[in-house]
Amino acid sequence: MSAAPEYCPVSIGVNLLADRWSLLIVREVMVGSHNFNTILRGLPGLSRSVLASRLRQLQRLGVIAQVQSPTGLSHEYRLTEAGEDLLPVIEAIGGWTVKWWFPEPRPDQVDNAMLLWRMRSGVRPRHLPEGRTTIRFDFTDGNVRRGWLVLTGTEASVCLHDPGYDVTVTVTGSGTTWHEVWYGHRTLDDALTTGAITLDGVRSVTRAFPKWFALSMFASTVAENAEKRELPSA
Repeated sequence: MSAAPEYCPVSIGVNLLADRWSLLIVREVMVGSHNFNTILRGLPGLSRSVLASRLRQLQRLGVIAQVQSPTGLSHEYRLTEAGEDLLPVIEAIGGWTVKWWFPEPRPDQVDNAMLLWRMRSGVRPRHLPEGRTTIRFDFTDGNVRRGWLVLTGTEASVCLHDPGYDVTVTVTGSGTTWHEVWYGHRTLDDALTTGAITLDGVRSVTRAFPKWFALSMFASTVAENAEKRELPSA
């Protein structure tokens, strides 16, 4: 039998939540993944059986609740008040990583399929054109060279095969550049100005494109840290 954790808030909290997946599952629910398959898609390497086990554990802890979906045909996972209170914990872990160990992405970290999945959660529906918006991404490096985001005012989908819709705008650039933009190492304006990323579509649409997404929650911190490193010493 394993020993009980030390009677200390840090020790008890680590024992409850600090396995490889629990806080990442909370993060996925926090950014809008509310059913089993969407949570799983956002966590490459996690098996279905382990996800089911961790979800049960998080429900027992009162961090996640299983509720009926709006259609009444299935159920969803939602954060409880205790789960919402983990936001500062997740922000603190990410903030510490950004401050001390978050260099620009290596080639083996350029995962374009996952990047599109992250971009899906950053969509700003009120800035989109009316109706369906289909964005085709042509990547010049990375594990996936083409993907689509299909967006409406209420839904955002990632497709790795042609969904068959008319393309609203085609985006061309390296996956490395997009990872740098998404996580704040460089700005989208800079990437567009230098031609590292190009947009092909109706001018009014391409001009509006930068407003369609909110970047990673850590992008502003990454950018601020980069600025501090570039400031000349007194």
